[in-house]
Amino acid sequence: MQNNDIKNWYNSVIPERDAEGAYEYDRWFKDPVQRAGYRLTKEAITRHVLSDDSLNPVRILELGPGAGTWTKLLVGHFPDAYIDLLDISKAMLDRAEKALGHKERVRYIESDVLTWEPEGKYDFFFSSRVLEYINDKTKFCEKIYRVLEPEGRGFLITKMPHYERERFLGRRSSEFHEGQITPGALRDTLVAAGFIDVDCYPVTTSIPLFRSAPLNLFFGKFFARFPLGPISMFFAESYCVLFRKPL
Repeated sequence: MQNNDIKNWYNSVIPERDAEGAYEYDRWFKDPVQRAGYRLTKEAITRHVLSDDSLNPVRILELGPGAGTWTKLLVGHFPDAYIDLLDISKAMLDRAEKALGHKERVRYIESDVLTWEPEGKYDFFFSSRVLEYINDKTKFCEKIYRVLEPEGRGFLITKMPHYERERFLGRRSSEFHEGQITPGALRDTLVAAGFIDVDCYPVTTSIPLFRSAPLNLFFGKFFARFPLGPISMFFAESYCVLFRKPL
C-alpha cells in the first residue's frame, strides 16, 4: 500500500469516526484488552523515554501523533521543548490539535515524511505505530538520520509481524497491514543509515488463541524487562526500538 493510500483513508474515515473522541477511545480504551495495550505502551514510553535523565531535548519531532495520546506525555514531561507533530493526514493533525488544545511550543505539519524538508534539526525523534504504514523503510531511516542533530536520539514503536502465525491460525492480513518489519530487519536498516546503539524491546503482548487482558499484562510486564529474544518476539504484538546518531 502506498503512502497516499494511507493519507486518503485517514482523511476520509477519521472525520466521520471521531465523534466525541471516538478514535482514541476505540484505539485504547473500549475493552480490557485495549486498555492493557495502553498500559503496556505507556509503561514502555515511561521506561525508555520519560525515565531517562540523560534525555533533555530542545526540539522534538513526533511522527504520526494520532489523537495526541502520547504527545500529552511528551508535552508534560518536556515542558520547555519545542515539539513538531508531523502527519500525512490533515484529519489526524486536526484530531491531535483538538485533544491537545493550544500549545505555544507545539506545531502541526502536514506532509509525507519521505518528501518533507524540515526547517531545522531535532534532538529527539518519537513515533508510535506509524512505521508499518510507510512503504520505504530504508528511505525513512535515512530521512530520520538527516533530521537529527549529532548525538540526537530516537524511539519508535511498531507492529511485530506475525504473518506465518496468522496464516497458520487461518487469519488473513489486509493490505493495510502488510508493511510490518521484523526487529532484525529494522535494526539492520537503522544501522545502514548510520545509527548506533540500536536496541529492541517488547512493548505489548498478545497470547495466541486467548483474548485475555490479564495474560497480556502478565507476560507483557515480564518480557518488558529484557531485550527482545526469540520467545518474547513470538508473543509481542508490538516492539520498540531505541537508536542514536553518532557525534
